[in-house]
Amino acid sequence: MKKPILSKIVLSVLMASTVELVANSGAIAGVITLPDGGRCEGEIKDGTLNGLVVCNYANGDKYEGNFVNGEKEGQGKYTFAEGGSYDGEFSKGNITGKGVRLYKNGDKYQGELVNGQPHGEGIYTLTDTGSYQGQFIEGVPTGQGTFIFANGNQCSGQVSNGSINGKGTCEYTNKNRYEGELKESQPHGKGKYVFAEGGSYEGEFVEGQFNGTGVRIYPNNNRYEGTLRNGQPDGKGKYSFADGNTYEGDFKEGQFSGKGVFTFANGNRYQGEFKDGKFSGQGVYAFVNGDRCEGEFENGQLNGKGHCKYADGEQYQGTFQNGDQHGKGLYIFADGTQVEGTWENGKLKQ
Repeated sequence: MKKPILSKIVLSVLMASTVELVANSGAIAGVITLPDGGRCEGEIKDGTLNGLVVCNYANGDKYEGNFVNGEKEGQGKYTFAEGGSYDGEFSKGNITGKGVRLYKNGDKYQGELVNGQPHGEGIYTLTDTGSYQGQFIEGVPTGQGTFIFANGNQCSGQVSNGSINGKGTCEYTNKNRYEGELKESQPHGKGKYVFAEGGSYEGEFVEGQFNGTGVRIYPNNNRYEGTLRNGQPDGKGKYSFADGNTYEGDFKEGQFSGKGVFTFANGNRYQGEFKDGKFSGQGVYAFVNGDRCEGEFENGQLNGKGHCKYADGEQYQGTFQNGDQHGKGLYIFADGTQVEGTWENGKLKQ
């Protein structure tokens, strides 16, 4: 019986330079030196490598593990000469099944593979930029998954082209949270961002920033509704204060800037131009008691030429400084009497 088996073995290894065979418990321990100088040592059965085998290849690679009918099959470890290794399941000579792949750059993958590539469920850990846990197709994160970034932030959702594109959620190390649409693993599209310390933003996002139309609620319960740019009110919008004051109009870089209307909780109202969050430029200030002042404003007060009509029928027309009559002006009393002169800090100079 031994002669036919040995004949089959010899035929199956004709391409080997050297073959050493030793019978052992129904299997044969063999050493095969390959034509390129590589060497395999292990169990041979029915004319092929079957069982535990160690191969040292001419290029410096090394395999330790199981063979079936001359192919790597089952559990094994493959070490690459250029760096890195694979420890896990093989099928029909290929890295296919569950295992751990270490790459020469320090990256690590643990999970399912097909033909040497991550395919199925797994965890890919990069040396310095975080990790991905979820589904892979032909080496690329695809399907449902979670990215954990180096700074500890993490985003989960529908993955395509190696990043989250579609609906998902993000949780940040500062306990803030986002839920909505993402592009390349960043908030992009419509979504809601909730701050841990209180407040939220719901609306449009662009590349992780509040950009577009939305509603921002602040921790102090102030509220903004309108357009934003780079996270700040910018464009047309309405800002409502928790104390009842409101502003509606133009914004720039988070400030009231341009034309708008500021309404106080007590009913007073300013309509006109703003700069850096203050009344600045031409405007009209109407008091709830019926007084009305129109003119040039600066830093929130009348500064320059103006005209005030008071509820009791009196008027002042002239220059102002910090809200007071200051400089040349004309005062008209309710009975029609007029006084023209120079004022200083609200008082007529004698």
